[in-house]
Amino acid sequence: MKRILSLIFIAVAMTSCQDDVKFSNPGLQGLKDDVFWTSGETRAYLNANGRLSIEALTEFETLTLNTSSTNEGTYILGTTNVNNSATYSSTIDNVALEYATVAVPGPVSNINLISGGTGYSSGNSVITTGGSGSGLTVSVVANASGVVTSLSLVSRGNFYVAGDIITVSGGNLNCRFRVQNVQNSNGEIKITEYDDVNMTVSGTFKFNAANANNSPFGGPILNFQYGEFYKIPVFPSL
Repeated sequence: MKRILSLIFIAVAMTSCQDDVKFSNPGLQGLKDDVFWTSGETRAYLNANGRLSIEALTEFETLTLNTSSTNEGTYILGTTNVNNSATYSSTIDNVALEYATVAVPGPVSNINLISGGTGYSSGNSVITTGGSGSGLTVSVVANASGVVTSLSLVSRGNFYVAGDIITVSGGNLNCRFRVQNVQNSNGEIKITEYDDVNMTVSGTFKFNAANANNSPFGGPILNFQYGEFYKIPVFPSL
C-alpha cells in the first residue's frame, strides 16, 4: 500500500513539474494536423481600433490569430466578421501554402436562430430552403404557441457559406436562421487573460482553415487543435 501511495505521489509531482515547464515562458503551441507545433517567436500587436493580432513564427511558417478586441471571452472564426480570423502560411522549397478561416462553401457547422416563426410543430429531419447550398435538415423544437425555440443540425448539407439565411419548412414559413460557419472554415480563439498593466495576453484556440491559394501541394483544410498561447507580449501596431 505504501508503495502504491509513493508511486501516486511521484506521478502527481511529475505532472506538476510538466505544467510548470509548459507555462514557464511566453509561447504558443498546439497540434497542427495532429502533429505537435510550437512557435519560435510570438508577439501580439494592438491597433488603434482595439483589434488584437497574435503572430507566431517558425523559420518557414507564420500563424496569425486575429480578434476584434482584447476583451476576455470567445471569438468565433469563419463567420462574416473578418475581424475574428486565423491564417497560416508557409514557404518551403519555393512551395507557398496559405490557409485562412474565410467564408468558403461547405457543410454547415453552426447556426443561429433569427426568428422563431409561427405555426410550427416539433419534428426531426425537417427540410429547409434558401441559402447557397442544399441538403440541410434540422431538428425543430417548438412551444405550445407554435414558435420555434431551438434548432439542431441533422444533415449538414453542402455548399453553404457563412451568412446564408435559411427558412425552415412547415408552419407559416417564417422561421429563419443564419449559417454561422461551415466545417471547412470554423473554430474559436478564447482570450482567458489580458493583462493591460504588463501588456500580455493568454488564451486558447482551435480552428479549421481552408486552402486560400488553392495550392495543389496542400490539402483542402488545415486543422489546429489544443492550441494555447501564454503571456504573449503585446505591442502597439505600427
